[in-house]
Amino acid sequence: MGTDTGEPNEFRESPSRGRWAIAEPPATLREKVHLGFLTARGWGLFAAGAIALLGAFLLGRRELMAVSLFLLVTPLLAAFLLRFGNPALTVTRTFNPPQATTDSSVRVRLHITHRGRSGASIPLSDTLPEDFGKGPEFNYPSRTAAQGAGGSGSWYEYRLRPATRGIYAIGPVRAQVADVFGLAARPAALDAPSALIALPVCEALEPTGIPGEHGSHGQAASNRRLTPDSFEVMTREYRPGDTVRRIHWPATARRGSLMVRQEDYRATPRAVIMLDRSRAAFLSQGAGSEPSLQIPQFTSAPKDSSRRFEWALHAALGVGAYLAQTGFGIDLIDHRGEGVNDVSASGTEEAGELFAGPHATARMQQALAALALEDSGVQRHETARSTLAAALKERMRERGDRLVLILGEPTPEQADDWLEVVGARSKVTVLCVANREAHLFPIISRFRQAGWSAVAVNPKTTLTEAWAGLWHQS
Repeated sequence: MGTDTGEPNEFRESPSRGRWAIAEPPATLREKVHLGFLTARGWGLFAAGAIALLGAFLLGRRELMAVSLFLLVTPLLAAFLLRFGNPALTVTRTFNPPQATTDSSVRVRLHITHRGRSGASIPLSDTLPEDFGKGPEFNYPSRTAAQGAGGSGSWYEYRLRPATRGIYAIGPVRAQVADVFGLAARPAALDAPSALIALPVCEALEPTGIPGEHGSHGQAASNRRLTPDSFEVMTREYRPGDTVRRIHWPATARRGSLMVRQEDYRATPRAVIMLDRSRAAFLSQGAGSEPSLQIPQFTSAPKDSSRRFEWALHAALGVGAYLAQTGFGIDLIDHRGEGVNDVSASGTEEAGELFAGPHATARMQQALAALALEDSGVQRHETARSTLAAALKERMRERGDRLVLILGEPTPEQADDWLEVVGARSKVTVLCVANREAHLFPIISRFRQAGWSAVAVNPKTTLTEAWAGLWHQS
């Protein structure tokens, strides 16, 4: 197959603030009355038939009547057949890399093939989200199209750089399909939209230790008791449906059959990271309200976020990746006690498992990619608090387990609720995100008096600075 390097080779970067739409040109009279099913040639032929029919009626010539009927029916028949026919084009869309990140670009490659005899050149365009503006336009077949056993095919390529995380709907490829005589035309979607997941960037933290943890480099004390390669891991025989990541290769080699890990989570150090995603905490309304950001959700309506929530999510990912590297299994939940995998549209398949092992960071990135602030219809305060308390009690069973709370701007009453829900635990880390962190100093003092490591930050604070401030308190 040929590769078209000239059309289109475009670079599209979405804006970093808000969503915007391309100003559409005013609709023409032909578009307003829905006359777009015939081309100019088709309407000319139809008008000639109408004039011939009028002449046949005035002159009384029967042979002219037959000509007029032919001229009237031919474009209408072409439009009818085109309406119920399908274009013989097949589109394959691939992304390189398969998942994008907000600090890099991704190449979108289209492979379009046609079976049978190729007709005239067909104008095509790929549909992009509003963030990227109007999609690239190109013609099929391309100048370097090659003929193969399965028909002709062309390659097209362009680049995208998403500015926000989420699941973008790329496509479908649209074509203006016409009949062989050029009498009728209609727009047609050649494929379905493809999901492009834009992952948040993970900031690497310096190995300064874990706040509240004493010992060499802050390593988990029970880390040596269970590692993915340890023979002390509880194993069982492979069952259909088990993920390949759980296969324990040393035990498989020893037993001669596939064995999978069955971790004893009571012996595994666990870190529960609670990311508050309530609207009241991160998206203030009324006076002093802050603008909301839109997180794409593929073909569904986008969901809301904010600058402070983006910082909180960035912190949850960075802290989670750091703790996973030190031997902890990460349990990532929201303020209702629900797992992030269960409430995010980009959640991974292993919803009930901890984020642990060499792929923990990549799995957390995917789970957090489409996470947004809570939807409308929230639970009552008492119900939500009791649900969270039960979830924390179930998840945190051992003395070596840790709890990281990433909050917005809690009120004194909410701070008391957190102290009551969490209880007397010495290994609790709190990050509060506010536009003006000085307003949170009384709240931070309450948390520190309870023996917690707590710090207030604003969206301009780097995660490294916040983590260093927490570590100096331990």
